[in-house]
Amino acid sequence: MNPAEAPRAGLRKAPDADLHPSTPVDVPRDAGGDPAWLTGRSSTGDSVGMPDKDKLVTLEVTLPKSLRKSVRQEAKRRGVSVDDVVVDALQDRPSR
Repeated sequence: MNPAEAPRAGLRKAPDADLHPSTPVDVPRDAGGDPAWLTGRSSTGDSVGMPDKDKLVTLEVTLPKSLRKSVRQEAKRRGVSVDDVVVDALQDRPSR
């Protein structure tokens, strides 16, 4: 530090520091009004590791009409959705 320069003031808390302007507005909040990620209910491991239950995602595929027909018939026979039949078939396949 140059001796000719005046020392700068130390850090101080802004009057509106409790508002956290960098926090997005649509963040889920707990009963106390704090963002959910500050409450300790979740951790980095929650987003990095395997989830307790897989999230469903949309998958668009092109397949032969006869295969689509057989999947629909199987879904109707079992009383489930076509998506459930496809998920079951993919989960039952041997992994490579």
